[in-house]
Amino acid sequence: MTRARGQRSEVRGRRLEVTGHQSQVTGHWSLVTCLCLAASLTGCSLNKMAVRSTSGIIQNGMPAVFRERDPQFVKEALPGNLQLMAMLIENDSSDAGLLTAAAQGFCGYAFMFLEDENEARASAFYEKGGAYALKAADRKGAVKDGAVDPAALTKESAPAVFWHAFCRAGFINLNRNEPDAIAELPKIMPVVEKLTAVRPDYYYNGAYAILGAYYAVRPKLLGGDPDKAKINFDEAVKGPGADFLLNKYLAAKRYAVAAQDAEFFERTLSEVLSAELKDDETRLANEVAKLKARKLLEKKDELF
Repeated sequence: MTRARGQRSEVRGRRLEVTGHQSQVTGHWSLVTCLCLAASLTGCSLNKMAVRSTSGIIQNGMPAVFRERDPQFVKEALPGNLQLMAMLIENDSSDAGLLTAAAQGFCGYAFMFLEDENEARASAFYEKGGAYALKAADRKGAVKDGAVDPAALTKESAPAVFWHAFCRAGFINLNRNEPDAIAELPKIMPVVEKLTAVRPDYYYNGAYAILGAYYAVRPKLLGGDPDKAKINFDEAVKGPGADFLLNKYLAAKRYAVAAQDAEFFERTLSEVLSAELKDDETRLANEVAKLKARKLLEKKDELF
């Protein structure tokens, strides 16, 4: 009897010991789970902090690219930076500023360096830049049902909206044989019209240059109008756009050819080629404008 009671007590003691051990194990795993979760959350937070910090460095450093005198150097160096921006966005796509900078980078690279060499690559860059710009515009509240809403456009969202319009217009221009691309163009122009009212000076009167190109390249039956093209290009080269030579280059390439105005074509391109350049943020674009103007002028006999 006494032995039986002792055995039962021993069993109960062992059970208590096992229960206590299980409690310790459960507590241990709960602690590990909490620590892992905390580490995960901290890692996520640190990751976003790193992205935003790097994003700030990129955006603050972009003026150095725009002031560059050597287009070939930028052509060779910029793809690595564009890939870095794409990687940062892959990790955190909430930064509208980074998205807008990436859109400007991809579409600017397509316009300056790819259009005249490889239209397929340029189209791909325009598509990627346009997608980034649309995400940025969405972050700024300017997107409705997957498209930019002109009624929601504000000064704050104007940069993202401008680059979306620029990218899509560039893509459409290179794919004018594609019905889907052509069908998109009339949807973009009301947005660009609104830009001229909300933020006409953004990117050196860039919205006016887009409108000028639109009216120049469209057939008259589909809304093309060389006179309206000229009016918009005249606005593009005023004020902030006066020293931005790409606006003049585009006026010669689009309006002059559409209107078959050879005198305007030659005079405008000659002005681009003879312009003295400033060491400011127009330098890279103006260097590129001179290179493009020289090549375009060589084609005068083919165009007129």
